Amino acid sequence: MKDRIATVIKNRPCAEGIWSMTLAFDDLEEIKGAQFLDIKLPDRSKVLRRPFCICDFDKDAKTADVCYAVVGEGTKVLTEVKEGDKLNVLLPLGNGYSPKGKRIMLVGGGMGSAVLPAVITANPDKEFFVYLGFANAGKVVLEKEISAKGATVTVATDDGSYGKKGFVTSYAREAVDTVKPDEIFVCGPEVMYKAVRKSFEGCGVPVYVSLEQRMGCGIGACLVCNCKVKRADGEGYVRVCKDGPVFLLDEVVL
Repeated sequence: MKDRIATVIKNRPCAEGIWSMTLAFDDLEEIKGAQFLDIKLPDRSKVLRRPFCICDFDKDAKTADVCYAVVGEGTKVLTEVKEGDKLNVLLPLGNGYSPKGKRIMLVGGGMGSAVLPAVITANPDKEFFVYLGFANAGKVVLEKEISAKGATVTVATDDGSYGKKGFVTSYAREAVDTVKPDEIFVCGPEVMYKAVRKSFEGCGVPVYVSLEQRMGCGIGACLVCNCKVKRADGEGYVRVCKDGPVFLLDEVVL
């Protein structure tokens, strides 16, 4: 983890209400998929940094990509950042996905899909089968970028306006017996994790999720992002930013 000055080399819309930003650094540490960064906004009225997952990265070019939805005042400010502007960025933060097997299934729901490209970049020796789910065609992001990495990609939309119709978790579960993944990595909203827990129960494959919580500091000091997990000695609380964001789904109390 290091506090760095980044140069913005791209910041533009990529889907309905979704923007893509590329940041260039003087140096870049090793990054795992699902790690995140904290950006200090160029608006002094916004005191807290804003956390975003590292969507992708290029170690040789020393760049990191962020894909973000414009949902509040902070992200609205971020859309006003221009190419060539400087931002103060803390990264990499958190513990990411660490695949141990060879065949990995990735499942993304909505903006949770933004976590997945970096998983593939960080593990070029693995075989990836990717399932992306969105509300409609206008919200589809990162399909081309992930396909370009050589992964097998299936897209589903709730209304059937793009790809398959229905919930992506159903298509991913149907594919488990044929894909035979060693591990399954999922990122999306909490309601998606509840569906995954129910439908993937008994599949015999470990499922890991990347949790999203409101974060004050991003380094484990403020305790804002606590979540409840199950341990051998009972239930307890952990810090999503420091102890996660990746956890075994069976451990998480939803």
